[in-house]
Amino acid sequence: MKDDFSHTQFTMGFKDALAHGIDYRDYEPVSKLPAGINLIAVAGVWGDYSNIRCLFQDEDGKGYLRNIRQAGGQYKIQELGVNAKEIKVGDVFKIST
Repeated sequence: MKDDFSHTQFTMGFKDALAHGIDYRDYEPVSKLPAGINLIAVAGVWGDYSNIRCLFQDEDGKGYLRNIRQAGGQYKIQELGVNAKEIKVGDVFKIST
């Protein structure tokens, strides 16, 4: 699992992400994050300010992209129960099965 982040801000624009070597196009798009494995928060790349592409990696380095749309001023990742804007780089999540 990647833990040597050169960035400290989770949410960022696409160009900022690229400057840190993060390209959401390298991550597998998923409609729900996988359960039963540790996922580390990498970045939240802004779309058009009505969505954010949340990037996570598992312990093997596989990347997952969870696209979150704004609802009621929040960017809630349902399976995590958190607002994407409150995630910190390096946070570890494990979704129960």
